[in-house]
Amino acid sequence: MVSNNRRQAFVGGIIFLFIFMIVPAQGTSLIQNASMFELPFSTSMSPDELTLDFHFDQIDIETYEQTVVARVPGTNFNKMTPGQPVIPSYIKTVTFPFGTTILEVQRSVSTPEIIPVEGLLAWGTPGSIDMNPHERSYDYDSAVYHIDAFYPTDWISYHLGGGLEYGEHVTFFILRVYPARYNPVEHHVQFSRNISVTIQYNMPDEPILSDPDVYDFLIITPDQFLADIQPLEEHKQSHGVKTIITTLEYIEYQMEGKGRDQQENIKYFIKKSIEEWGISDVLLVGGLQGQSSTWNFPVRYSRVIPPTEQEYPEQSFLSDLYYADIYDAAGDFSSWDSNDDDVFSLWNEEFKEIMDLYPDVYLGRIPCRNTNELKVMVEKIITYEQEPADDAWFKNLVLVAGDSYPDVIGFNEGELIAEEAITLMPGFNPLKVYASIDDINQKTVNKAMNQGSGFAYFCGHGSPATWSTHFPPDGSEWTTGYNLKDMVPLRNGHKLPITIVGGCHNGQFDTGLHTILRDIKQYGIQGYLLEQPYRFFYSEWAMNCWAWWLSSKANGGAIATIANTGLGTHGDGDADYNQIADYLEVLDGWLELRFLQLYGEEGRSHLGENHGQCMTEYLHRFLGDEEKMDTKMVQQWQLFGDPSLKIAGYE
Repeated sequence: MVSNNRRQAFVGGIIFLFIFMIVPAQGTSLIQNASMFELPFSTSMSPDELTLDFHFDQIDIETYEQTVVARVPGTNFNKMTPGQPVIPSYIKTVTFPFGTTILEVQRSVSTPEIIPVEGLLAWGTPGSIDMNPHERSYDYDSAVYHIDAFYPTDWISYHLGGGLEYGEHVTFFILRVYPARYNPVEHHVQFSRNISVTIQYNMPDEPILSDPDVYDFLIITPDQFLADIQPLEEHKQSHGVKTIITTLEYIEYQMEGKGRDQQENIKYFIKKSIEEWGISDVLLVGGLQGQSSTWNFPVRYSRVIPPTEQEYPEQSFLSDLYYADIYDAAGDFSSWDSNDDDVFSLWNEEFKEIMDLYPDVYLGRIPCRNTNELKVMVEKIITYEQEPADDAWFKNLVLVAGDSYPDVIGFNEGELIAEEAITLMPGFNPLKVYASIDDINQKTVNKAMNQGSGFAYFCGHGSPATWSTHFPPDGSEWTTGYNLKDMVPLRNGHKLPITIVGGCHNGQFDTGLHTILRDIKQYGIQGYLLEQPYRFFYSEWAMNCWAWWLSSKANGGAIATIANTGLGTHGDGDADYNQIADYLEVLDGWLELRFLQLYGEEGRSHLGENHGQCMTEYLHRFLGDEEKMDTKMVQQWQLFGDPSLKIAGYE
């Protein structure tokens, strides 16, 4: 134990960061900083107690045909769980010293006013599915709308997390305040103008992590790639990034018996490296061995299965977030196997795994299958960082998009989100490859990419080997698309973008000849081609996945790519009737825009930090809805490349 004075010094050295997360329910900006928004509450605090007082002046009820929408000025989020009422809320994130224990959360609510409503309150829609809109079900959840009870069940909800806030380990307390609650049977809304929340907590007597500052960057590689990754270590050291390489073989020796398998040994070693060296960035080197099914660097699969939001119930998908989520909110090890049955990241109708999900290191992977791929990537990173990029090409922003979905409203979703991306990247010159202008194909995409760009953004549909979208106005006809073979003549040299791709399976780096042969053996050639159309579409004879192919391409491609390892999903329609397509406000769309904004508006140039911060803020904003899709979103959002990359190079 430490003395009172010492404890007070520790407390005094911690600044409580109040992070007011994005997007007010009313307003035009999709991504908004705290300083731009008038706060609807006041705070008071004692050493072990924090009180937040919220005030809301009014509620407005709007009617759209037979649908009713409740709006509360001063809220910053519309809760839009599929099939459940759209409810305005205020999300407040408080950061405590890492390892703080939340003892109790109490709330008091002013006497609610009863507001009658005629018609049903609008309900959330599932994520977009590429099919005829009239064949999709947007019905409400009868378990909510047919019960004489208020939704949400309480005026507040909250969740906890342990992770990084711009490089600092903290415990997150994420509070949701609901000034309005809906009773669908009684046809009225309760509205409370004043809600007070008191948080009682215990902070650790001493910091859980001592932050030793020995190394910044940990590279983990199998022995076979050690010689080829060492030039990257030397390069990083020359720019003041304290770097260490560790082999998988060394980890197995050091951590023998610590974890239940090789993956858990690696995760425990990363934990040890945080605590003893102070590392913040981790690069995993290796993927499959050639076209075999054997891994030269092991992976972990998630089994979070959304029930209705996607084309089919994907049973598993790759998730390197497993290696980045080291701690829970209390500072304990986050195993992703809370019932110790050796089945990791399981969430289905019978069981929900307890997972923290917040990244505790900034992590990327170079999933090289041979030394040639690794040499190409190492050379690209070193050349990219050696000197600052020339604005003549770096300030280009390649945008490849079209009409993503045949929705009832008629949004041209992909081009809408691309136009929003332009507003978040001031000073950048948009190079538009839009389906409303021309076909999207090898010629049109390579013409834009060959000019060089700091960032490229593809928003549409994908598979391990393909990417495409639709022509407007009704999203019914496919463009030619941009596939693996189209990257072969790409010649943008060292004018390399960080590429964000919205689509399914573009980052599925376990695909290859072995998966095709496996599926043909299981289903037969006729079943594979005809009776399993999704399997054919998502395999597409890919020898490597789209995102890694683009990143590892010699004489061009990308310096890094962020893509989904599983089925991606964007929002559909406009469930909250705020005149902004949900495609831009939730799911993949939110992640993609926030990533661009971190560099474009905020000037943050640490690639891995930006990738990790996006996931952290996404969890703040959406995890409280208890939706499988929101868990899957961050688990499958894979960074291919060096997380310590200095965007635009060193001065």
